[in-house]
Amino acid sequence: MGPRKRTIRPFAAGGRRTIGSILILFTLFSALGLVLSTSATERSQHRAAVLQVAARQRTLAERYVEEVLSARSGLRANPALVADLLNESARALIEGGTAPAVNGDDDETVLSPTDGNVARAQLLQERRLVTDLTETGKAILAHDPVDSVPQTANEKVTVADPVQRLRVLATLSSNVSLNAARTIATRTDQDINDLLRLEIGVGLGSVVASLLLGWALIAATRRQGAHFRSLVRSSTDLVVVIGDGGCRYASESVSSMIGQPDDRLLGDGFMEFVHPDDRASVTSACSTAEPRQIEFLLSAKFGEWRHVEAHVSDLRKDRHLRSVVLNARDITERVRLEKELTHQAFHDALTGLANRALYSDRLNQALARSGRSRDPLAVLIIDLDRFKQVNDSLGHGSGDKLLQQLASRFAAMTRPSDTLARLGGDEFAMLLDGAREPEALAIAQRLLERLLEPVTIEGRNLVLGASIGIALHRGGAATAEELVRQADVAMYVAKRNGGAQVEVFQSTMGHEVGELLHLEHDLRDGLQRGELIVHYQPEIDLDTNELVGLEALVRWESPTRGLVLPDQFIPIAEATGLIIPLGESVLDQACEQTAQWLRDGLITPPFTTWVNLSGKQLSSGGVSDIVRRALERTGLPPECLGLEVTETAIVVEGPAGERALAELDDVHSLGVRIAIDDFGTGFSSLAQLRRFPIDVIKVDRSFIQGMEHDPKSAVITSNLASLAHALGMVAIAEGIETQGQRTACHDLGCDLAQGYLFARPGSVDQVTRLLTERRAEERRTRMRDVANDERVATP
Repeated sequence: MGPRKRTIRPFAAGGRRTIGSILILFTLFSALGLVLSTSATERSQHRAAVLQVAARQRTLAERYVEEVLSARSGLRANPALVADLLNESARALIEGGTAPAVNGDDDETVLSPTDGNVARAQLLQERRLVTDLTETGKAILAHDPVDSVPQTANEKVTVADPVQRLRVLATLSSNVSLNAARTIATRTDQDINDLLRLEIGVGLGSVVASLLLGWALIAATRRQGAHFRSLVRSSTDLVVVIGDGGCRYASESVSSMIGQPDDRLLGDGFMEFVHPDDRASVTSACSTAEPRQIEFLLSAKFGEWRHVEAHVSDLRKDRHLRSVVLNARDITERVRLEKELTHQAFHDALTGLANRALYSDRLNQALARSGRSRDPLAVLIIDLDRFKQVNDSLGHGSGDKLLQQLASRFAAMTRPSDTLARLGGDEFAMLLDGAREPEALAIAQRLLERLLEPVTIEGRNLVLGASIGIALHRGGAATAEELVRQADVAMYVAKRNGGAQVEVFQSTMGHEVGELLHLEHDLRDGLQRGELIVHYQPEIDLDTNELVGLEALVRWESPTRGLVLPDQFIPIAEATGLIIPLGESVLDQACEQTAQWLRDGLITPPFTTWVNLSGKQLSSGGVSDIVRRALERTGLPPECLGLEVTETAIVVEGPAGERALAELDDVHSLGVRIAIDDFGTGFSSLAQLRRFPIDVIKVDRSFIQGMEHDPKSAVITSNLASLAHALGMVAIAEGIETQGQRTACHDLGCDLAQGYLFARPGSVDQVTRLLTERRAEERRTRMRDVANDERVATP
């Protein structure tokens, strides 16, 4: 058998029975020695408390560095609390008082002022170092230069890096604290030696029992004092002592974590529970005994691997230990949190796919590899078509579920070398490493085919298309941003061409998209400068041929582009959200001008000016408030204003549809009339006509212009007019250009009409002249009628 392994029992009791027997036999001689020994022991215990707090400053200094680094990284930390503990403990060591409790270490400790010039000088220097340490930490957290922090301890720390400077100050604080602890410990030894001499003096006049008593007390005091100093200096959550024969001591916390008794960990037993990949590094750290931090995996109960961070302390020169001490703590939760935060930083929370940051990083790496190997790669930008309608009709929760299912469908089609990411909203991106144009087109077509398969959301089968843009990298110095921009331009072209298709970026596309961006910029500036004006097209009563209303149509008089028609800028306004301020501007101009005509006597109620209302204005809310303010500001009677909405604006279901219904109900209650524009081309149903407050149906121009040659168009027009009358509504025929169309619409039951046959949209001045002429003609007609009546009445 090998030599018996030595274990450390720091608080084992020894010689108590012997000492008790001697005290009983020699009470008279021991009384004086007992009193003297008690007094000395109390002083020793007090100094031991001082020693404990002084040594603890080292742990607090290290903990403060960790808290500052954690707080700077955005993790939950409280460096201010640790700084207060450091300062309060330093003050209590010097001036006396209560040293604060430290969570997980010890309780409050009452101290007396430290005596001894050397110890006080060391503690004063430690207090100054603590001040430098905490002020440096505050500067790091405030992102201030650490060079501006005054060094009150005069240690002349010249390290420029803030973190290294912080660590150096922490190390200096720890060293000075330990020096003070050693000084106090040495003072304790000196007191013990004084007690020894005193006991020897008393023993000269006593019997052999008094000598035995002094020897027992001295031996017990020295042994426990030595163990106490060693363990306090290296005490943290987990303590392992490694000597020449392997593990010599493992604290109860280590045994509890591993789930094994103490003797199972001694010798080579402890290393059996260290992860095989980490054993070499732990062994090397214990062999060199260089003070540093190491991390390794330790097998815990039930086979779980726990992350442990240990500080290596070289105590081989300590005659009581002659070993290396590992002061460790369990950091598993911290490691898991760091991994989770890292994953969240580079992945989309909804779909779990890579996000824009990770996609850009992967693309940069692929470009770097392509620069070396000349391998091609392709970037795909995928934007879903009509996804907004899903959100508006079914709600954002259903939209999120749809995105999750489509993300899973896309992921199933990617190769291991590809990267699929969600860039935001309904926009996805794919990186095809090593793909040329045919492979990229094939994958894009497969994506479109998979999208044709219905997705079931909330009991509904949804089918969406997608517009896909492809940018190819065939070498050269293209950057990730350029490739993504090119793919985005190609995607925009695909969407502009109707969607549900794939476009490969061509150099000519950049000019087209650039022109659209310039158009958007000019439109935004034009709105601010008041370049958007309103033209008006008359509406005629087919029975009386009277002018009964006007439709307000927006025009853009650009100083650089000239007169821009709506079909050029309205789609851009819809896509960018500019339609909301644009629509409000048209409403204000129409109300103000109509009120002016009313004041001038050119029109009389119920003459109606119709203003188009976009679906985006309805979905954004607040339409009723805007209409109410416009009427109040201009003084226009509500019955002289009408709002035209498209079928798609009222077809939506769910919260968006209910919001549109509420807005139109509120507006209609003011007396404003509501019309459905381009009726017959959308998806409205009789149920929606019944639910919504509709006064007028406008038959789409496609039926009007086709009914002279197509009997079906005439039948549809007749049915739409009959439907309007059955529901108590007025039917307006749009786009009449010939007298034949006018006659047919009148015969089929249409009430009102508008189109080029009667008048083209005109400016305010043109329409004012038209109204003036019609008013004058009406007066002349009335005068002729009066004259004729008078002639008839005169015999």
